[in-house]
Amino acid sequence: MNHFDADIRIIKRVISETLKGIQRTRWMNIIIITTMAAILSIFGCLFRTSIAISDFVDHLGDSLEVSVYLKPGYSVEKSKAAIIKIGNIKEIKVIPREQAWEKIKQEMDVPDIKNPLPDTLRLKVKNQDEIEYVIKKIKNMQSVESIQYARDIVEKIIKIGNVTNIATLIVLIVLGGLTLSIINNTIHLVIQSRSEEIEIMRMMGVGNWYIRAPYILQGAFYGFCGALISIIPLRILENYIISMTQFFNMGEPLIFTNIVIVVLMTMGLFVGSLGSFISVRKYLRI
Repeated sequence: MNHFDADIRIIKRVISETLKGIQRTRWMNIIIITTMAAILSIFGCLFRTSIAISDFVDHLGDSLEVSVYLKPGYSVEKSKAAIIKIGNIKEIKVIPREQAWEKIKQEMDVPDIKNPLPDTLRLKVKNQDEIEYVIKKIKNMQSVESIQYARDIVEKIIKIGNVTNIATLIVLIVLGGLTLSIINNTIHLVIQSRSEEIEIMRMMGVGNWYIRAPYILQGAFYGFCGALISIIPLRILENYIISMTQFFNMGEPLIFTNIVIVVLMTMGLFVGSLGSFISVRKYLRI
């Protein structure tokens, strides 16, 4: 029981010293927390946007159809069977030329001419990564006149996603380094202001981690507060993403935002603690 009481006293002492360190830095606390909040907000919004783009590409790929136009005189059913044999086919919808022509005549005022439309097969693939292989095989079929597929749309969205991923990484490296530098200098100032007190604790034989812990916890406190504030712009962005997905009749799982929040909290605590740890190792020779 005595050992347990001693541990409790040590924990209380460490927390007390952490709070004192925060009080000593005063206005610097606001600068550090604001800086971390800004950095984590930018990272979180870019990260969430990257996830949204990736999810959008997946949904878009599932909804896009490949239109296969057949040459006159070829069997629709045989062409359909040949395409199924290629593999990676999710579904095929047959649109006879007569049906397509009647629909056009109902929607538009067309002259009384012979039906110029071909029989059409509209298909969806299971795996979008292998769609080029499927299209190549279909093009080589004798019964196929031409193929239409909005691949350019998907490729442009993928490029946007790649740019977002690169921007997220750059922001993380540059601003993360800036945060480490600010926390490093702040903890250095706290160490200098308590140099005599630290020296007395050394002479009393106080353990190294007992001396170091308050500074590391102080850095973790900055990261935690910054991460909490960064959730606000993330929530605002989430509302825009939800509006966009609803416009395209897509569901947006709440788990995506929760994942980003967990990452932000983890990063905030890690970067804050790391900045303090580096400063302690550099300026506190124990």
